[in-house]
Amino acid sequence: MEDIKKMLLDLHSKVYETRQQATIALWNYWCSEAGENAELQIKNGVNLIDRENLLEAREHFKKTIETYPKFAEAHNKLATVFYLLGDYGNSVNACEVALKINPHHFGAWHGMGLCLFHLARYSEAIQSFKSALRIQPYADINQKYIARCMGNLN
Repeated sequence: MEDIKKMLLDLHSKVYETRQQATIALWNYWCSEAGENAELQIKNGVNLIDRENLLEAREHFKKTIETYPKFAEAHNKLATVFYLLGDYGNSVNACEVALKINPHHFGAWHGMGLCLFHLARYSEAIQSFKSALRIQPYADINQKYIARCMGNLN
């Protein structure tokens, strides 16, 4: 747990390399935290996404979640597939589950913000992007989307 706290703190470092190493380390941890078999399931699902087999990837991650219901990254990857399919409502739901399990998952906060943006729920999207920024303050993409949301609110 101390390692996770350090990685999360390192995301706030002024040193770019430190932030990058922490980001990579967190993603690696999140993908492997449910064990080797679960990590393999994530990799297999990502391969399906990479090959644009999105419907198969969706079913793959649903099955992974049945086996590992408390595996935040499986929920996050399912959210990604829903997003890629344009199913933003289900993607938001999957992000919410991932965030209940792991409230520090900046990727799920960002992904939820993207979906809320596409659903024209701009005020909620801003809050999601701000949550991502609290964890990963140098992720400029969140600032850009906050600005886009603000522009759509005016």
